[in-house]
Amino acid sequence: MTGLSADSVAAAAARGALAAAVALVALLTRRPVVGAVLLLAAVGVGVGGNAARVDHECMARERLPFRCRPRYEPPALLAPWRDHAAEAIDRYFAGDAGLVRALLIADTKDLDPEIRDRYAAAGIVHMLSISGLHVAIVSGAMLLLLQAARLPAAAARWAGLSLVLLYVLIIGAPPPAVRSAVMIGARAVSLALQRNTSPWAALAWGGGIPLLYQPRTAVDLGWQLSVSGFAALIAGRDVAERVLPRSLDGWRRKIASELTVSVVASFATAPLVAWHFGRVSLVAPFANIAAGPVIAVLQPTLFLGLALAWWPAAASLVAAASYPMVRAFDLVALAGASVPWATLHAAPSLLTAVALGVACVAVLAACVSHFWERPALLALAAVTTAAFAPAPSSTVVEVHMIDVGQGDAIAVRTPRGRWVLFDAGRGDAKRDAGRSTIVPYLRSRGGALALLVITHADADHAGGAATVLSSMRPPAMTEPGFASGTDTYARALATARQLHTAWRRARAGDVIVVDGVTLRVLAPDSAWMAAQQNPNSACVVVRLEYGGATMLLTGDADAAEERWLLDRSPALLGADLLKVSHHGSASGTSVEFLEAVAPRAALVSVAARNVYGHPIPAVMRRLIEHGATVLRTDQLGTIVARTDGAGWTLEVAGVRWRLR
Repeated sequence: MTGLSADSVAAAAARGALAAAVALVALLTRRPVVGAVLLLAAVGVGVGGNAARVDHECMARERLPFRCRPRYEPPALLAPWRDHAAEAIDRYFAGDAGLVRALLIADTKDLDPEIRDRYAAAGIVHMLSISGLHVAIVSGAMLLLLQAARLPAAAARWAGLSLVLLYVLIIGAPPPAVRSAVMIGARAVSLALQRNTSPWAALAWGGGIPLLYQPRTAVDLGWQLSVSGFAALIAGRDVAERVLPRSLDGWRRKIASELTVSVVASFATAPLVAWHFGRVSLVAPFANIAAGPVIAVLQPTLFLGLALAWWPAAASLVAAASYPMVRAFDLVALAGASVPWATLHAAPSLLTAVALGVACVAVLAACVSHFWERPALLALAAVTTAAFAPAPSSTVVEVHMIDVGQGDAIAVRTPRGRWVLFDAGRGDAKRDAGRSTIVPYLRSRGGALALLVITHADADHAGGAATVLSSMRPPAMTEPGFASGTDTYARALATARQLHTAWRRARAGDVIVVDGVTLRVLAPDSAWMAAQQNPNSACVVVRLEYGGATMLLTGDADAAEERWLLDRSPALLGADLLKVSHHGSASGTSVEFLEAVAPRAALVSVAARNVYGHPIPAVMRRLIEHGATVLRTDQLGTIVARTDGAGWTLEVAGVRWRLR
């Protein structure tokens, strides 16, 4: 797979802008269905440009082990305003600052990943970052205040629009907020001209304008959710008006209408949520209805607190008043995520994601069309394609040494696109590599996790295992069963028990075959492990075999376990690739062991400038002297090795070469 340059991504985004422009032309000629299709095609182009390739330039520049999705950065002129707003939020909202930053200024970098997961499971993750909904709520609140101040209706509209534009500029003009502000402006102009404007035309303007000044916006998840969500809102209201019986009135009709809109919106955004978060919430329509009234009150309150930042006493009072509403908002997410079977976990392939995207476009077209039969049939055909799409398969096995810093996470991708994960990186109170790196890495590439192997109980190997188990739901897990372990190891075992994950102790002599890939367990055995005090001496050692290609995965095996392997099974140690044990420390990788393995390439998972001094220069020198090409994650980032069973191809930061 070749890399996609920044120019290529921009070109894909530009095609999305072109689609939005064509949609505008269609809408102005009163063709809303065509406009709806073309607008969501613009979103599809952005998703396709983002999903089809890995942006290797970004990976090399940012040292990221997962696909680079462009994070929105405000224009240079607006950045200081946004920074001042962020400082004010941190000052007055304290413990809730991360959540309030997301809701007010679209800043999610300090948002706890656990909170994001909770809201994704409940189906209201789109409410976590400022969008058209938030701006519209703030606009409506300001309009009510201005009208309450006895301003004429026209003057109140224009004053409210001016304040909305100022607010959008202060928060850095994120694309969803720009989209909403443009639509509010279009509404104000249409009222001033006393002329009706199609909501599709307003959406075309609102969705297209951010693409003009930043084409890469088309691959921004916030923009995708904002445009597709508002398109679903328009379509949902249309279908509710036509389908709901006239006898249904009052509050019952209101609830039924909101539920219809919420169902359509949840369906329209489901492929995006599944692709980015690996899950689809089945309770999303109900969670959105529950969260709607809370956010309608919470958002203006938070905005008022920010607006009063110049008056510390008033800002503190408003921040304190918002606390119960923040808790209520979080409670909706917690309740939604806690419902049994609330979440459908998914790892869609590109074909499945595209098919579901076509289905969503067709459903929206059916909602707004009086001749709904054809788009409905297209939607049914697309859903059928997604449901029965063949699992991706090839003749290639991939080994991804994911850069998780000072720890191990080695993901083996089988020819059928499934994964076997050896270790899950570090996990502690500050960082969980499973949540921050490993799960996004695997999900962005698609494919289910077939097996989790924990080589031993150290926190830099088992730390993220609980998160990987709960997020990826592998059917089986194997580990050495060493008597003592860390808290993170105990948490992983408890999670496996809770999820009914099949557990098996790894024993020397076991042979596990996954989609044609043979994993031969060389160590430990029960007698050897019972005599050990150090978990590194009882580490799971596996020989990967595929055709004539081999790799030795050693975990943190020390010199004692290496000697045991040399005595017990020296003929099975030879391998093309060696995962260097214990991050290249002096405790392993002995001369005798290297002579038995004779690797052509050695891969080292290690953090840059780590406090342990890994890897030890003597070990690196020893590897080179034995003819191995040494690749280190602290220098190169994530390392990928591929084999067709005959030879190996190595790749780092978009550069590939054949291993000789």
